[in-house]
Amino acid sequence: MNRRPASPPPSAWRRLFHLIAASIVALLGLAIPEPQYLAIVGALALLSLAIDTARLRMAAFNQLLLRTFAPLLKTTESAQLTGATYVLIAAFFAFYFYGGAVAVPALLFLAVGDPISALAGTRAPGPRVWGKSPVGSAAFIAASLTAWAIVAALGYGAWSWAVLIAAVIAAIVELMPLPIDDNLTIPLLSGASLLLLTNAGL
Repeated sequence: MNRRPASPPPSAWRRLFHLIAASIVALLGLAIPEPQYLAIVGALALLSLAIDTARLRMAAFNQLLLRTFAPLLKTTESAQLTGATYVLIAAFFAFYFYGGAVAVPALLFLAVGDPISALAGTRAPGPRVWGKSPVGSAAFIAASLTAWAIVAALGYGAWSWAVLIAAVIAAIVELMPLPIDDNLTIPLLSGASLLLLTNAGL
């Protein structure tokens, strides 16, 4: 069984920020028309990407931001794009290519499932798959579907086999040691699967 190199777990503040900020990015798509959403999120993604590019080119600026936002950042983000930048990029492309009906649940899987998975997985005993606990994956699915249940109960979405399967796919993507940040891969890959499954009539 392959294992990832050990790294310090993200702080509770980062997980909370991820949950709140990514949920806002997802749910904003329910509150405003899609063209406006794409304009706002696209502008924020470009701004975040510009800031990341600047800090990665200027060591002093990078150190300043790392000290200021230390509780919200992973240690690996000192030399790469932040998770927040990836979330905004993923949101823009998910809405652009899949539309809101697919992008919102896919982004909610990331927003809610990812931090809950980390919280449950790091505390769970037992075997690890690619350095992660299957308990975390189960928690990812349960949290994602709970979030979607709330959205559906409020009349902003509907249940389908496609949503259930896409949530499982999102958890598998989170578990796998892919070379691309999972803030990008989870919504884009689960969204693509949701779109295909929905078009297939599931």
